[in-house]
Amino acid sequence: MSLDKRMSTWHMGRLWVTEWVSPKEAHMHGLEEIIYEGRTKYQHVLIARTFAFGKTLFLDGYVQSTELDEAIYHEALVHPAMLTHPSPRKVAIIGGGEGATLREVLKHRSVERVVMVDIDSELIELCKKFLPEWSKGAFDDPRVELIFSDGRRFIEETGEKFDVIILDLTDPAEGTPGIKLYTKEFYEAVYNALSEDGVAVTQATSIRYYLFAFTAIRNTLSKVFPKVRPYKIFIPAFLCEWGFMLASKSRDPLELSEEEIRERIRDLDLIFYDEEAHRFLFWIPKFVRKKMDEIDLVSTDSNPLIIY
Repeated sequence: MSLDKRMSTWHMGRLWVTEWVSPKEAHMHGLEEIIYEGRTKYQHVLIARTFAFGKTLFLDGYVQSTELDEAIYHEALVHPAMLTHPSPRKVAIIGGGEGATLREVLKHRSVERVVMVDIDSELIELCKKFLPEWSKGAFDDPRVELIFSDGRRFIEETGEKFDVIILDLTDPAEGTPGIKLYTKEFYEAVYNALSEDGVAVTQATSIRYYLFAFTAIRNTLSKVFPKVRPYKIFIPAFLCEWGFMLASKSRDPLELSEEEIRERIRDLDLIFYDEEAHRFLFWIPKFVRKKMDEIDLVSTDSNPLIIY
């Protein structure tokens, strides 16, 4: 099986994937084994075993998650939002094709229904086949409804109200449909699809390479939600601290007590997230906060945030 020549090279007798994390910086991944390589209707897919991170999913040449550290990303994405809501019963996930976000949501005993919406059904089948460690049977849980559709259309048209909406999306990259999933108009639809105490969370790009995007997402959500909290965690495979944004109609994640966090995660079998991690996640360094204060971009359908 041959790897896409645009992103691969041979060096020292080994096949490498070059991931360009900025126009002037790249991360090279030495491949031990190519498990699958091909294209779905929407994107190029490579599932390979890398020497540094184990089994790894690449989409369009970029690492999405790895065996070594996917739990860090997915626990950070899911659990602060799930705990910010006092008792989440209905959850919507937009994106998250590997099934790991779904896996983490289902750990919460209060959850009665999860609707997962992803546009790429082929990718989900590939992840079920080649990355079963990510979902751990989550797709077969009777509480789950899996919908193959455009995520924005679903949020705008659904008549359901959800306690938590999790946006596990690709970045708003130039020429991709992800651009319309970071705008004020979309966040207004998310707000309307939430219950009275509803909470939303989105991945919010790299705070090292795309601080302007991280800040624009904060600014845009703040036009819609009364409480918005940026947070971050270092993801080794991403070579940087990765950003998230939590938006709430009422409850503030910073007001959660350590006792409540300990009690609610006691039986969840987590490897990263606990009450100490929660406090650290929401600490944004002073120099980063200062730079964020200088950025006033708000993303709208007519003037959307775009990562070039």
